[in-house]
Amino acid sequence: MFPIEMGGDLGGKTFIDILNNDPKTVEFVDKLWLEQKTTGIFKKFHMFVKTMLRNPLVKSEHRERAREFVKTLSETDTPSYMKKYRRVRIEPSIIN
Repeated sequence: MFPIEMGGDLGGKTFIDILNNDPKTVEFVDKLWLEQKTTGIFKKFHMFVKTMLRNPLVKSEHRERAREFVKTLSETDTPSYMKKYRRVRIEPSIIN
């Protein structure tokens, strides 16, 4: 858990709460943080995110949350690391 005193988007939240409810932060950590540049609780959080996203089910759930999240943003308000979730997925057609 991040200390409450930290404030901001992380203060007082557990790692699992952020994973399940904050796809923007999870994607930011996964794509932009470098392990060798993190220390303390941030290093622990980085390792938690990376470890959890190795699980295919967790990764799939995160991707779905991220797709839903970017729908709430305009194109210009979408962070660069989230833009891939704005793309329309084309489901393969079922051939009978």
